[in-house]
Amino acid sequence: MSTKKTKRYLLVGSILGVLILFFGCAGIIKSLGKENSSEKFPIRTFIVQIDENQREELFVQLRNFANEHDLEFYLSFYKNKEVFFVEMYGKQLEILLQPIPESPKEVGVDFYEKDPSNPSSPEIVDALLSDLKKFINEIPGVTITEEQ
Repeated sequence: MSTKKTKRYLLVGSILGVLILFFGCAGIIKSLGKENSSEKFPIRTFIVQIDENQREELFVQLRNFANEHDLEFYLSFYKNKEVFFVEMYGKQLEILLQPIPESPKEVGVDFYEKDPSNPSSPEIVDALLSDLKKFINEIPGVTITEEQ
């Protein structure tokens, strides 16, 4: 192989190596600076105290709430229907409900921003939270506790 070709290959290889190194490092730095999108924190929370035999009533009220506010509604069961998980999705919010471990009479309710960089107005969130509580309070004997 001639020395001209060898120099050309070395130059092209060096340039490619530098470019790969540059873009690789830039990607790593960008990902380190980015907030972990899978780790969201609730913007509002509360706890519902309800007897286990009233869960069906709770599911009905949650479906009614979701229908009234045009939210997608999903209900999942685990451990032979001992544990449930409710998901409600709107354009900008996610509302999740699940029993608190080792406390079957307590259900945690969490509101999340779908896109924290484009949050809903606090008035909309407060109105939905208030309306959800109204639907849940229609079940006799239910207690709602605010989270700090």
